[in-house]
This record gives sequence, C-alpha cells and structure tokens, in this order.
Amino acid sequence: MTRSPLRAAIGAVDRLQQRHGVLGFPFAVIRKYADDGGGREAALITYYGFLSIFPVLLLGVTIVSWVLAQRADLRQRLVVAIVPPALQPSIESAMAAAPTSAVAVAAGLTGLLLAASGVVSSAYRTLNHLAAVPYRSRAGIMSRSVRVAGALGLILTGAVLVGGLTVVAAAWPGLPWVSRAAAALGSCLVVFSTLLMLARLLLDRPAPVRALWPAAVPGAVAVTLALELGTELLPGLVRRAGPVYGGFATVAGMFALLYLLSQALVYAAEVAAVRHGRLWPRAIDRDRPTAADVHALALLAREQERVPGERVDVVSHPPDG
Repeated sequence: MTRSPLRAAIGAVDRLQQRHGVLGFPFAVIRKYADDGGGREAALITYYGFLSIFPVLLLGVTIVSWVLAQRADLRQRLVVAIVPPALQPSIESAMAAAPTSAVAVAAGLTGLLLAASGVVSSAYRTLNHLAAVPYRSRAGIMSRSVRVAGALGLILTGAVLVGGLTVVAAAWPGLPWVSRAAAALGSCLVVFSTLLMLARLLLDRPAPVRALWPAAVPGAVAVTLALELGTELLPGLVRRAGPVYGGFATVAGMFALLYLLSQALVYAAEVAAVRHGRLWPRAIDRDRPTAADVHALALLAREQERVPGERVDVVSHPPDG
C-alpha cells in the first residue's frame, strides 16, 4: 500500500535529521524536553524562584552588611550592584527594620535560609529528573538539606562576586563599554563555575566536568544575559503588562523574566543529558523508534525505581505486536 504524500514527506525529513547530527541533536533535545515535562519543571523553578528571590537577596545583603560594616560606601555600591532597582527600597526597608537582638537575628536568618532554599530544592529535583536518577539512589532528607544549604551558599557567593566585578568595572578608568564588556565576561566565568559546582553538588550520581560543561556554558550565557539585560527588559515587560495587570505588572514582569531564564536553564541541562547519554538521533515517526528512543524511554521507566531492591526492566515490541 502506497503511503500518503504527507507521510512520505515526514519520512524523508525523519531520515534526513537522523543522518545529520546538526539536525538530529537539536531535535533529540526537544524530544527529551517534552518527555521530561520540561515546561512543568521550568514553571516550578520560576514559582519557587519568585518566592525565594526576596529572601535570597535579603540574606545576601545581610551578610555583605556584616562583612563591610566599616565600609559603608563600598557596601552601598555592592548592594546596588546585587539587588535589582525595583527591589532596592524593599530590601533597605527590611534591613532598617531588622532586630538587633542576637537571638532574633539568628531566628531571622534561619527563617530566611528556609525560605530561600525553595528554588534550590526545586532545582535539585529537576536536575535529578532530567538526569533520570532513580528515586532509590537519591539522597535522604538530611543529606539533601545539607546539599541545598551548601548550594544556597554557592549562589550567594557567586552573586557577591558578580556584584563585586560590576563595582570594580564601574570604577575602572577607560571606555565605559570596555569596562562593561570586561565585567560581563567576568560575570559569565563566575556563573559558569557556580553552575558547574551546583550541578556536582546537587546531582545524586557521579558527574564529571566533561558531562556538565555542555549545560554550564549555555546556562552561564543565559544568566549573564538576564543580569545584563534584565534592568532594561523588566521595565518594558512591566509597561506592556500594566494595562492588563495594573498594580501587579511588576510581579508579572518578574515572572516573565524568570520563566524565560528557567526555560533556558532547563534546555541547557537537557543538552548535557542528551550528549552524555548518547540519546540521539530520535525518530519523528513513533512507529519506527531508534535505539536512542528505546534508551530514553527505558531511562524514564528506570527512574521510577523507589526501593533498594526494585529494578524496572523495559521490553520494546514492534508496533505490529
């Protein structure tokens, strides 16, 4: 029986992308993103990121204020470099109203740590899901809590380093665009190193650098672009959302920016997962799966192993049974 022209065209495109990695690899990344529910994972990171952004910034500003208590001018420049302009009044008001009692300060910092850990916990679950780490191999609650706290410390350290580079570049004599380009390059290197260390810390399986750098490179570029262009993009997003959302336009603009960044980070992680697992080429025609299709679906099934003695075996049959 002859095939329809549409199915013949799809078959030709399918064979073409399977033969050429420059086409097959991006398609495999998109397929794995769909298999993993990448949109859902990005939405969760966006949600927890929005809830965590104020506690993270307040915790970082508190630590910077303690360290630079005798350098008020440097402290102010660093805070301006770290905190987005829209949140600076709120951060300053919260700092002014902070208690002075040691017990109250310790309790407040503990609360900030717990509130700020939401986005890191979400990133932990997403990374291990994209890497298809079986549930039986994942860390227990105590080990996971320690890792999340360490990852939060890495994020704060990276934010302070990026802010410091911005302050140094602003004070450096010379052409403004040269200073800004140097600061952007330094920030990208800091973010790259931070993402590598975060992945090594949060993944519940051995992760050599050669398996992680394909995710860290595009992730670092995406974060750097968000930091450099965020102050310019956010006001535009707020203006466009204003007629619809009114007083919630700032919230809508921040959600949109965070969602774009979360999508970029999830796709970056999928690039590394497809490359490390050799999960390409994938088939467009589901009735003719490739070896990479079978392997990718087997990884999804094996991820559901939840107790130490449990093993999930996957058997693939032809479409005709």
